[in-house]
Amino acid sequence: MLSRKIVHVDLTSRKVEYEEISPELRRKYLGGRGINMHLLNRLAGRQTDPLGEENPLIFGAGLLTGTPGYGTGRMNVSARSPLSGYLGDSNIGGDIGAELRFAGFDHLVVNGRSSSPAYLFVNDGKVEVRDASHLWGLDTFQTQSTLRQELGDERVKSAVIGIAGEKLVKFAHILSDQKSSAGRGGLGAVMGSKNLKAI
Repeated sequence: MLSRKIVHVDLTSRKVEYEEISPELRRKYLGGRGINMHLLNRLAGRQTDPLGEENPLIFGAGLLTGTPGYGTGRMNVSARSPLSGYLGDSNIGGDIGAELRFAGFDHLVVNGRSSSPAYLFVNDGKVEVRDASHLWGLDTFQTQSTLRQELGDERVKSAVIGIAGEKLVKFAHILSDQKSSAGRGGLGAVMGSKNLKAI
């Protein structure tokens, strides 16, 4: 479980790259928020526009996420915050962090901006950029339900934005399931600025 990967997705070019997490990186930063902060520091600077396509949106499963321990099912979402202009970092529970890890990745880094609404399909060690035009304008519950129907699996877990994220409301959340929310720092607006409806 400690030899998982980081996946980098550039929504502008639709390019997907995979990177092994080195033992050194794991020792220094563990996982979740630690590696997210390392990646954010590496990929964004003081002048990075929080709603610009150069602002990386980073999802990182905690070091123990997906293990059977109590309270270990956490994931961090990080970027420059449109609300403060500085660090945006939020923690989300539910199944989404464990599902990211079970799909083969500890961290997902989203760069660029899609020319049209898109979602990321993460499954069995691969990531695909798919069209989300039919999801744009749906609320978070409708989006999750539509994705489950479209993919033909009621067990599909997703992290989505609603209309607030689409409209770049600076305190918009990212929601998973019925109640798990990355609610700090307006990271839903960052997702919306990338034309990314769901993961």
